[in-house]
Amino acid sequence: MTTPSRSRSQGFTLIELLVVMAIIATLAGLGMVGIPAILRQKDKIAAKDRLASIYKMLTIYHTDHKKWPKANGAGFCLAIWESKIVDHTMKDAEIFFDPSLEGGPDAEFTNMSEEGIDWTGPANAKIYRPSMRNANAKVIVCNKIPLVQDEEDLDLFPHAAKGLVYLTAGGATEWMDAGEWSEDWPVIGEESSVEMFRPMQVYEIQ
Repeated sequence: MTTPSRSRSQGFTLIELLVVMAIIATLAGLGMVGIPAILRQKDKIAAKDRLASIYKMLTIYHTDHKKWPKANGAGFCLAIWESKIVDHTMKDAEIFFDPSLEGGPDAEFTNMSEEGIDWTGPANAKIYRPSMRNANAKVIVCNKIPLVQDEEDLDLFPHAAKGLVYLTAGGATEWMDAGEWSEDWPVIGEESSVEMFRPMQVYEIQ
């Protein structure tokens, strides 16, 4: 009678375990690196959706008043809230805030003010209209980007200072990467190196 040979011992050797652990650690590291980028992309899409909602409200406002709001800066957006075309619900209030930033509307909507919301409009809003020439080259709403005194201020920027979202007079919602500015972070107002953002109202850091 032939005795069957002993089968190979099951399980991993120490070296094999170390190799597997190294592979898992590498994959986990790659995953951790990718998560912030995924979250930023999610916030970017949500922010553009909110700007699209603002444009819909501006279209209704224009139909009712035969013009867009004359208020400058953040007041251009707030004119929608102060009109009768939106219900003062949490869902409606959320469109005035960028999801990449902490906060949002409070329970009593007491932060629905020029200083409180996350968007800004032109410094001379009365010249803007949906039928203006090159409407999709004219920015009417964008992220409220504060004046920078030092690089620590970049921590307060929306979208981790990687860029900003904006809405044009023609209704396009777009993203511009921070690399388009000479400073490598978004700048709006008269000092902006990107011409289309020079007409936008700037706010100081609160």
